[in-house]
Order: sequence, then C-alpha cells, then structure tokens
Amino acid sequence: MAPQDFAEVLALCQFLPGPNVGNMSIVLGRRWFGLAGATAAFLGLMALPFFWVFGLALLYSEWAAHPMVRAVVTGVGIAGGGLFIGTALKLAKPIQGKWSAVALAAACFALVGVGRVSLFIVLPVAALLAWFAARRGVL
Repeated sequence: MAPQDFAEVLALCQFLPGPNVGNMSIVLGRRWFGLAGATAAFLGLMALPFFWVFGLALLYSEWAAHPMVRAVVTGVGIAGGGLFIGTALKLAKPIQGKWSAVALAAACFALVGVGRVSLFIVLPVAALLAWFAARRGVL
C-alpha cells in the first residue's frame, strides 16, 4: 500500500464513527475481497480482543485497587500514547519541508492541545485555511 493511499484510507477511517483500525479493516477487506472480506477482516480483528478485554475487565473490577495493577494500566496508557505519536510522525512525512503545512498543523495543536479550544471550531477553520492555501499553491 502506497503512503498516499494509506493516508487517504486512514483519513476516511478517522472521519467515520468507530475505532480507526476497525474501520480500516472493513475498508481494506471490502476493497480486496468484497463483503466477505470486510466481514472476515472485522471479526478477525475484533472478536478475540473483545473476549480478552471482557475477561480483563472482570479481573480489573476485582484487582483495581492493587498498586501493581495501577502501574500496568498506566504503562499501557503511555504505550498507547507512543503509538499515537508514531502514527502522527509517519503521517507527517509528506508535509516535511512544506512550512505552511507544518505551521498550520502546529497552530491546530497549539489551539486544541494547549489552548483547549474546541476541535469543532479549529477543524473547520483549519480546513478552510488549508483549502485557500492549496488553491494559491502555498500548500
């Protein structure tokens, strides 16, 4: 899968409701193997983890106060954050050297992440600015 195609499919799957990886499994399974592929990809990805998480939730309800369990849960959260940052860096490679795109992404991060401005306000404004910049050949 080409990086451009990956970015487009991921963007679509982030827009759709539900978990991104589940959406990607459905989109790619359907693209390559039709409805049966979409169903098999989704169930293959989600069925076993569903039962694992359900079982772990039952265990967690009994052991939540234990310090070792809290440490493990904290570590898993940090690992998830690292995976998120890794994906963001992978997706940022196409805009490397395009300073207007980097500035727009940094402004969005600053507004939402630091300034706590609502994403529902920042995204439409950023999309409009990106569209204007692309039309002028700046992006």
